[in-house]
Amino acid sequence: MTDRPQYGTWIRPKAIVAFGVLTTFSFALAMLSFWSRWALVFLVPAALFGWILMVIGLTSHRFSDRGGGYQHRIHRLLVERASGTTVLDIGCGNGALSIELAKVHADRHVTGLDFWGRDWQYSQAACDRNAEIEGVAERCSFVQGSASRLPFDDEQFDCVVSCLCFHEVRDVQDKTASVSEALRVLRRGGRFVFFDLFSDPKAFPNNDLLSGRVREKGGEIEEDRPCSELLVLPFPLKGKKVLGYARLISGARTK
Repeated sequence: MTDRPQYGTWIRPKAIVAFGVLTTFSFALAMLSFWSRWALVFLVPAALFGWILMVIGLTSHRFSDRGGGYQHRIHRLLVERASGTTVLDIGCGNGALSIELAKVHADRHVTGLDFWGRDWQYSQAACDRNAEIEGVAERCSFVQGSASRLPFDDEQFDCVVSCLCFHEVRDVQDKTASVSEALRVLRRGGRFVFFDLFSDPKAFPNNDLLSGRVREKGGEIEEDRPCSELLVLPFPLKGKKVLGYARLISGARTK
């Protein structure tokens, strides 16, 4: 077992590899046909794929500790607003946020839930391993499930957090259904902290529906701020394809 936790970033490594291959292949074809009219045909996709490769590669770097640690900084926004001794982390990935939530309070137990689909490099085994390395294995548990159908009882947790998960849920068309589920398992008086692409019209086309989902479950939004107000985002993080649509919503369940 390695003595360092392996969390990775939110950027899929295979996406970087895929666009790297496409860029290299297109550029190679353009060079092979440099003196013909086909050169431009291959240079255009080479430039496009190269741009995408630069953006996702630099984004991954920015999220990493070596590139500014923006993934950790965003997690800290949620950790600072969380409370209670039983916390649910929806979309826990490799357990980075769950483990940090456990580390800041010695009497807190954190449950991390994720679908761990094939499109991601995350796994339940990685979560367990990272929690063991960080010394919080006894206070962290990880389960597989969908954010749209949480396998928990009503009002089971003191606090529910989620970071960039709801817009990725694919088994429901209405992404706000997962917000409703998150509030269902939150006890009265408990806190919720959600960070997601809530301003993205493709994922959340109706902001009134989002706030309505919170109200119908007895929740009250106390803070609703775009990521750009909470952190100074360097290029390319402030772009709409990255965190330009991201907002942090937090509050309490009062009913």
